[in-house]
Formats: sequence, C-alpha cells, structure tokens
Amino acid sequence: MASRSRGYANTWDGVLQAARAAGAKYPELVAAQWALESGWGKETSGKHNYFGLKGAGTSTNTQEFVNGEFVTVRDSFLDFESLGNCVNYLVERWYKDWKSHKGVNHATNREDAAKLLVVEGYATDPQYAHKLIKLMNEKASTNAQSHSETQESKPATMQIETRQETALKKKPEQASDLGENDVLHVPAGQKYGVAELVEVPADSHAQVVLAHGAGTWFIWQPHWRVVGDTKAEAAPEIDWNDFNALVTKNLTVGEVLQWDKRRTPPSGSADRARIVKTAQEFQKIRDAWGRPLGVTSFYRPEPINAQVGGVRGSRHVSGEAFDVYPSDKPLDSFYQWIRVRWTGGLGDGRPRGFVHLDTRSGGRFVPGGGATPYAQWLY
Repeated sequence: MASRSRGYANTWDGVLQAARAAGAKYPELVAAQWALESGWGKETSGKHNYFGLKGAGTSTNTQEFVNGEFVTVRDSFLDFESLGNCVNYLVERWYKDWKSHKGVNHATNREDAAKLLVVEGYATDPQYAHKLIKLMNEKASTNAQSHSETQESKPATMQIETRQETALKKKPEQASDLGENDVLHVPAGQKYGVAELVEVPADSHAQVVLAHGAGTWFIWQPHWRVVGDTKAEAAPEIDWNDFNALVTKNLTVGEVLQWDKRRTPPSGSADRARIVKTAQEFQKIRDAWGRPLGVTSFYRPEPINAQVGGVRGSRHVSGEAFDVYPSDKPLDSFYQWIRVRWTGGLGDGRPRGFVHLDTRSGGRFVPGGGATPYAQWLY
C-alpha cells in the first residue's frame, strides 16, 4: 500500500478529499462511515483509526451486534500514521477489488454501495447501511440549503417540466420513505419556474429553489427536463487580447484561444457570440462536475484548424466545440458521466486524452442525466 503523506483535515470535507485521492467511487460514503464510526472524528478505535478497522494494534472495547442485540467485546484495532493513511487502507480493501473480494466501487450508486458493505461483512449492525444513507442525505440537504438559502425570493431563470408523474420532496430520498408533509405529488407535464438548481453530488437528485417564494424542494432529475430560460444571460465584456481575461468564471481567454494570438476572433464577428454561448455550456458542465476541467482545444479558425490536423467544417472553427478532460479524476469517469448529460455532438477521444463536445442541433448540458447525444463517434 502506497503511503500518503498529504495531510487531510479531520472533517467531512477532509475525508471527502482523502477518499477521492484514494480512488473511492463514492467518497461521500467514506465520509459517512467516518462520521458514524468515529462520532464525526472525535473518537478513534486505534491511532488515527476512524473506521473501526481491526488488526494488531490498540486494544479497546467495542460494540458488536450478536444474536439480535448489541454486546460489548474487547478487540484489537489497527494504528495509522494519519487520517489519509487510514482512508487509503479502507478504500484499498473495501472499495477497490482486494484479493478475491469485489469492492463496493462496483455498485451503481452510493446507496447500493452502502448496502454492499453490509453484505460483504464490513459491519454486523443490520441498520448500518440505513444509517450511512441517512447521513449522506442529511449532509447533501444541509449543503444544498446553505448554498441557496439566500435565493428564495429570486425570480425564475428557467422552467422545469415533469416527464412523468413524480414528486417534489423535502429530502433527497425516495418519496415512499417520506412523510405526507415532505412530499408534493405532481402529474406529468407540470411546469414550475425555478430560481436556482443545485445538483446533489454523486446522485441524480437536485435541490431546486422555486421562483417567487414557492419553496425549496428536491427533485429526481431523470423525471424532469429544463424547458427553457426565462431570463437571457447578458453577454460579458471580454478583452480578447488578454489571455487572463475571463470568458466564464472558470474559463479564460487563454484556454479558449490556446494562448495563440492568431486565433483571436475578429471584432464584431458572430464567432465571438458563439464562443461565449458555447463557453456558458462549458461552465454548466464545470459547475455540475464540481472539479477542474482542462481544455485541449476550443476555438481554432481556419487556416489554423487545418494546420493542426482538424477536419474540414469542424465545429471548433465557428467556436461551437471544446475538447476537455478532468484534471484530477479518471477520464473514463468523466466520459461516462457526461455522455448521459449532453445533447449535441460527443466525440470519444479517451485514447487521445480528451472528450469532444459540440453544440450541433442546439446541443446543451442536461443536469441529472437522461440525455442522448445527437451524434457520437470514436477518435
């Protein structure tokens, strides 16, 4: 096992960072285990052992579920150099494949991963998975509420419409698990004005702030679709000669032009407007992905497009395409995530280290999934 020297804070966010670095597919599940097993980092079973991991080390009392009840037993628990080392040990042996054991990274969602931990024998408590799921949902709800608590009185910036009969919910859980006061059932075709939509990390739920004080709710995004903006985004004033100028909050002129002055779009050209519109789709993806995205190509007018080997008629020439990659996550993870959230052209450039996205046929980003690319191909 490789040693991890980076220090991580003994907090939910610190555990999330350590879990991502270790390769956990569901880092929020690792954080929930940390919160449950260590009382939010306050109680360890061994030195820097936040997960009750057993082995030669510190001997202490622990609770085990035996014959239908909890009993106190004495056991030995591993000692670790740091929180990061402890998280890495957990992920290597329980989230990834370990010897003949299949890790919970194979689960299709975080809830199933929590249940698989119990099936694989991680915990004896029959309610262990339920407790972890509750912790994850409560944390997601708190984060989303904190993010949008000042948005309640804002006017609509978009409309959402139900694809099928579904529900607005006060918590990101199945409607059948919630009380009557926490669920509002809505028919297919129902539309709502939305002031803000915030995706729940690693889930298909999103928190929506309904316009004009109609409340804050959670939705299961595959049951809904965005039907259009009700407020046009103003075109920003951009200094195209300044590589450090921002086109969006996470995209610079330098990235759009690949730091090549020859690519500067002519003043007053339609290309500038198209670049900005495409960049706004990039930003939506960046915001929902929640992590940095590197850009390998964006705007490349002729004859530069031909000089770099671009195909004739490429969407890059008109500023309607970008090639990107995640800077700190596997490229395959991003490709599998975006391919169900993009409606335009999708080029699978994973063998070359990027994913191509273009806005042909009105291509756009669809939060939560359920989208199908207009065209797909392999480089």
